[in-house]
Amino acid sequence: MIKNVLYSVFNNKCPNCHNGNVFKFKNPFFLKKFDKMNDNCSHCGHKFEKEPGFFYGAMYVSYALMVGWFLVTWAINSFLIKADAIAFLIFLAISIISMMTYTFRIARLFWINFFTRYQEHK
Repeated sequence: MIKNVLYSVFNNKCPNCHNGNVFKFKNPFFLKKFDKMNDNCSHCGHKFEKEPGFFYGAMYVSYALMVGWFLVTWAINSFLIKADAIAFLIFLAISIISMMTYTFRIARLFWINFFTRYQEHK
C-alpha cells in the first residue's frame, strides 16, 4: 500500500489507476503553470477534486513537509556543519522558497492519495 502511494506521489500519477497524470505539466518549476491540474484521469476517468475546497487539507500536508525539512536541516546544521544562525536561516529560507512549487505538488498528491486507493485494473 505504501509503495502504491509513493509511486503515485513521486511520479505524478492517478492514485486510482497509476496511468494518467494528475498535473498537466511534468515540470514543477514551470512557474506559470505549475499548479494546473487535470480534472479527471485520462485513463480511468477518476475525478481528482472531489468537492470545492478539497485541497485545503493539502496545506496541512505541505506544512508537515516543511516542518520535516526544517528538522532535518536543523539536525544536520547542529551536529555536522555548525554554521551560525544567520547562515542557517538564509539557507533555510532559500531552500524553502526554491522547493515551494515542488512541495505544493507533493502535498496535493499525498492529499489525493489519502482518499483514493490504487485499484489494479486488469
